[in-house]
Amino acid sequence: MRQEIWKIAMLGPAPPFRGGISQFALMLATEYQRRGYNVKMFNFIRQYPQILFPGDSQTTEFSSQPDLDIEPVFTPYLCGTWNRAVQEIRNFEPDVVIVSYFLPWFAPSYAWICKRLRGIKIICLAHNVDFHEKWPGADVLTKAFFKHCNRIVVLSGASFRDLQRKMPAAVSSRGLQAFHPIYDCYGEVAASDGNKQPGDPTLLFFGLIKEYKGLDVLLKAMKKAAGKVSGLRLIVAGEVYGNPAQYRKMIRELGLEDRVEAHFRYVTDLEIGGFFRSSHACVLPYKSATQSGVIATSYSFNVPVICSDVGGLSEYVLANETGLLVPPNDPDALARAIIRFFNEGLFQPMSANIPAFKERYSWQTLADMILEA
Repeated sequence: MRQEIWKIAMLGPAPPFRGGISQFALMLATEYQRRGYNVKMFNFIRQYPQILFPGDSQTTEFSSQPDLDIEPVFTPYLCGTWNRAVQEIRNFEPDVVIVSYFLPWFAPSYAWICKRLRGIKIICLAHNVDFHEKWPGADVLTKAFFKHCNRIVVLSGASFRDLQRKMPAAVSSRGLQAFHPIYDCYGEVAASDGNKQPGDPTLLFFGLIKEYKGLDVLLKAMKKAAGKVSGLRLIVAGEVYGNPAQYRKMIRELGLEDRVEAHFRYVTDLEIGGFFRSSHACVLPYKSATQSGVIATSYSFNVPVICSDVGGLSEYVLANETGLLVPPNDPDALARAIIRFFNEGLFQPMSANIPAFKERYSWQTLADMILEA
């Protein structure tokens, strides 16, 4: 490790803001602190105006209170707060600033702040370069921020290709392909987790529910697979961005009321383990994707995945070893994969393969890659 770096500032969402980006930043900051670095997280005061946020709450309780210095310093949509972020970061005197980027919404504030942090190395941790929803001027906004970054770290080959395709060479040449580590923050994996007895074959759809994540595709596949897999069940656990009525209606119309256990709400850290330990496979029927924290969460419990071969998802699945890959937006193919998974008894051998796979994707390795950039 480069000894000249010892103070690390992190800019972007942190606890108590909920969501995968905040959790990711927390895990990375914790790893740096564990190694003896002086780490401070510069958080949002507010992340979005409530009118633009369809969920119930933007904050949540975390499974454990982070033992980190976290200071709310600015609001992305209130430019009068941006100068405080600059001043507080400068007062901290970091050697490097790591910025969590995932939506063009944050680009104007990030660009303004980073432009004024001259003399400090800026590393962008880009969770997305191409975006699932359409944002007016997304590439222009992203480029305006990226040009102030010394390095742009992406988490999949798909995102690296997006960077090369969408950004000019002067920007894309700063890219570094990394990976999404496996989460280890949701409780210990019991020795028995890899030896679930058959019982009711149970699938899990987990996480924030947006149209591109394909819950509709999974429900159609469930209808097709139900007659081939005795006792097949599906747990849906996640808050819907929008109105969950469309999915409730679909469940009724497909006659799946007795097979689908729907929890259309935000799932807290303390509940996550219960859902995964009750399931034999986590399904990601995404229509588009970059990488996924859901796969990382599923593997943390040694639960295999059945997911679309789209974006960077396949980079985190050893086909037929840690999960199954299917074409996106294809209920028939997804149904066949579900039937195969249970009828061929794939849970136990795939679950047994996951621990060795997880060793490649550690937070320690990612932390080194970022600083060595």
